[in-house]
Amino acid sequence: MSEEKHEYDDSMMIDDDETALEIAALQSEDMLPQPKKEYIYHKEALTALLDEISQKKFKWIQRCDITSSEPIVVDKTEDDLDRELKFYQQGLEAAIQGKQEVLNAGVPFERPDDYFAEMVKSDAHMARIRDKLITQQKGIQNAEEAKKQRELRKYGKQIQQEKLKEREDQKKASLDKIATIKKRLRSGNLGDADDFDIDVDSDDGAGARSSSNKKGGKQAPNKKRQLKNEKFGFGGKKRGIKRNTADSTGDMSEFSVKRNKSTSFGGSAKKGKSQRPGKAKRQRGL
Repeated sequence: MSEEKHEYDDSMMIDDDETALEIAALQSEDMLPQPKKEYIYHKEALTALLDEISQKKFKWIQRCDITSSEPIVVDKTEDDLDRELKFYQQGLEAAIQGKQEVLNAGVPFERPDDYFAEMVKSDAHMARIRDKLITQQKGIQNAEEAKKQRELRKYGKQIQQEKLKEREDQKKASLDKIATIKKRLRSGNLGDADDFDIDVDSDDGAGARSSSNKKGGKQAPNKKRQLKNEKFGFGGKKRGIKRNTADSTGDMSEFSVKRNKSTSFGGSAKKGKSQRPGKAKRQRGL
């Protein structure tokens, strides 16, 4: 009985503690209504603070601030190209203005011509990179050249096939004409000879001869012979070339009495210059 009473007293004490804590929380300052804050605009104080933190008293080379002359206005924010172009224009303007300000301040910012500094990467490493880039460039050029050669070979094959086909067609047409001429010769009805005019020196090597190439029943020379005759001339007939004819006998235009006269009238032939005696006579005379 005594144990049950002791447990009841403990529970009552816990409840009293919780109630006391709740009352204390309600009476605290945080829970009480706070008075409304009043904001006071001290213009003089704010201006003084602004002047204190302002950087206008410093030179531009210490501030390095640039303000764009025009604000960025983008019609469509989704247009990436337009937006990036406006950023580029603003950055270019700032770079030009900043360079001019640095020049006005008299501060050097360009590397001198005689400036030498140790590079981050060694010369041997850069030489390897350069060789690698050159090798890659040559590989690209060789690949492009090989591709071009393949295309040219393909195109050349196509042209060759077309040429061969054209020659075969010409040869077939010539053979057909020759066969037609043979048939008409057998039948004795030649018809119009111009319809069967075939080139003798064609590439197909046909043995037909055109009727226009015949002159007086004698076969005319081929084109190769004609070109050589035009270039080097034609020797003509050799046999009997010095034989006199009636015209050559009666032609006295080239006759000269002075040249052909060997003796004078009534006298002997004029003596010319004495000839040198022979070797035997000269020896006997000695």
